[in-house]
Amino acid sequence: MKRSSRRRPGTTSPWSSRADAISDIEMPQNILAPPVLEDSLAPIETLRRVEVFLSALAALPKKSWRARIDPRGIKVEGPGLTRAARLYEILEVPGAGQSVVHVVGTSGKGSTALMMAQSLLASGKRTAAFFSPHLTSIIERFWVRGRYAEAGLIGRCAKELAEAAAQMAGEPEFGPPSFFESTLALLLLMAREEECEYLVLEAGLGGAFDATNAVGPAVLDVITSIGLDHTDLLGDSIAQIARDKAGIITERGRVISQIVSPDARAEIERVASGREAGLFAPPRVENLDLRPDGAFFDLGFDDGVRWEGFSTAMPGVHQAENAGLAAGAGRLLGLGEQEIRWGVASARLPCRMELVQSGPLVLLDGAHNRDKAQALVEGVSGWAFERLVFVLGAVNDKDFAGMAEVFAPVGDRFFTTLPPASAPRPGLAPDVFARALEEAGACGVETRIDAWGALDQALEEAEENDLVIITGSMFLAGELRRRWVSEERIVESGSAFPPEALP
Repeated sequence: MKRSSRRRPGTTSPWSSRADAISDIEMPQNILAPPVLEDSLAPIETLRRVEVFLSALAALPKKSWRARIDPRGIKVEGPGLTRAARLYEILEVPGAGQSVVHVVGTSGKGSTALMMAQSLLASGKRTAAFFSPHLTSIIERFWVRGRYAEAGLIGRCAKELAEAAAQMAGEPEFGPPSFFESTLALLLLMAREEECEYLVLEAGLGGAFDATNAVGPAVLDVITSIGLDHTDLLGDSIAQIARDKAGIITERGRVISQIVSPDARAEIERVASGREAGLFAPPRVENLDLRPDGAFFDLGFDDGVRWEGFSTAMPGVHQAENAGLAAGAGRLLGLGEQEIRWGVASARLPCRMELVQSGPLVLLDGAHNRDKAQALVEGVSGWAFERLVFVLGAVNDKDFAGMAEVFAPVGDRFFTTLPPASAPRPGLAPDVFARALEEAGACGVETRIDAWGALDQALEEAEENDLVIITGSMFLAGELRRRWVSEERIVESGSAFPPEALP
């Protein structure tokens, strides 16, 4: 089993002997009070009030989630999993008898998690799933029994969360939970109320110290692809990042991984062996046919079993690989071929090579590093279009130079802009991205501070047979997606793809 960070009431915390600035701060009680959610509120207003409450809670002083070097060069310890574990201990989540499927990776974890959740649902299992980040509405984080959770359920659980957060604010060794810890707690509360049997949890950042790793031992750990991302926190090599991701592996559990990098694979094998966990490989993706409306392929398992005629609604080689991983994971959980087939085919997430318009074609994608940019370019390489127009924006800790080197040789026109202010980190200055593109050989580069202005100009210049790609940041793609799909329609329908919302 995973080592639990939970401690018995009355025992001494490792933080209690340390002087800490937040222990001397009196928490504003008006912030810690539950959000006011009248029954007469419209669902979208309920969700917005919950998000405001969670954002205010997250803004209160607290320790960083993991050890780091502060600007003075002094090592500052973080609570690791202890704060998240304390929150879940107070709330008594997850509920008894709930099975956890834990999904981590640099890329593909959201798609893989949804494919697995849909497969479990098709098998008659009451399932809840957690996703991050959300793009248009906070409701996108909470998938409960086949749809986004209802606003009323989220509101009820937020009131219970507020009581736990107020209690933790009075415990200086912990302090109030972070936004991520709080949203995960909300999903766990909803899953308990809805009597879900399975919890499919997509990790937020890393693995070993991610809040999802405090949610008890998993019946199955799933590791998707690994690349260089969040290097300031996870390490600056593939091996270091793989070591952090492998921190989720449950002792004497089972883990399935699609990792092919020798360095990353070696780290995962080492950790799995040390924890006496069974390590499994996904099936091979064969006879792959890529189209704008999805990927079509067969799956070949190492034991000779072959499943033909699989498909995904999300295009790209990487989505076929995600589907293979989800299929292998589902088989380990004892799910049948037809249930897995439906789960893989029905899974759709916004801004994953998502086509939202024709004439010109407009595609939204959250690629934000070199590997994801390469997967995007390869994914559209067989499509029929005349000119390729990019609308690009990035947050300032992403590999914009790597993206520029991938996009510059294939693009005909570029507009660099800023992600929305709601992004969790500051946006990269558009002129910096523009210079990187020009240094990589791009022509026709223009900067626009306003993302909506950049989109309008790109669409005005694009001809009917052109392809416009909005990418560089999941937050930019999610913000501009509002042109085609409103938050109101997402909340009303309980889906990121409401009927008749897209042409």
